[in-house]
Amino acid sequence: MLRLEEIINSIFNSKTYLIQSAQSYEIYLIDCGDIDSVLKWCRENNKVIKAAFITHSHFDHIYGLNELVFNFPNCVVYISQENKEALFSDKLNFSRYHEIPFVFVGDKVSTLKDGDKIELWQGHILNVIATPGHDKGCLCYQVGNYLFTGDSYIPGIKTVTTLRGGSKEDNKRSLAKIHSLLSCYTVVCAGHAT
Repeated sequence: MLRLEEIINSIFNSKTYLIQSAQSYEIYLIDCGDIDSVLKWCRENNKVIKAAFITHSHFDHIYGLNELVFNFPNCVVYISQENKEALFSDKLNFSRYHEIPFVFVGDKVSTLKDGDKIELWQGHILNVIATPGHDKGCLCYQVGNYLFTGDSYIPGIKTVTTLRGGSKEDNKRSLAKIHSLLSCYTVVCAGHAT
């Protein structure tokens, strides 16, 4: 059985999600903001982070990654090919325009594309869904009834498509794709608190 912890981060109320299975000491993150909260939770629950799945490379969804890989050196960071370069560029991830420019220092990065599937634990598959619009490299992740939408879909909020890499046309197609995945059982885990 899967369980989910949600952390509301200090920058723009972005969210980090911790996915856990009762049968494993390994957990997974969706996006990575305030790492101190994540580390505290891991210590209290005797868990280690195996991988972080990034919905897109904007600063507010990645700024905790350097501390994450420092504390968990075997942790793999998964991201779209389109967003990989932005991990290593404060200009492309927009952190240059914040108080703390961010450039990723880790070397365990793996790229994902639409339709990829990753087995987290036996019987629990993470499905990758490409959802460009907010950014050209946005990904959503579906694990069981949980749908992690990042900034591609925040219920009740219009998707921002005006930043570099955004597209209204792509967003329209992506929203249709996301809506096709929703059911009465779906738990939408958006990228920001509303």
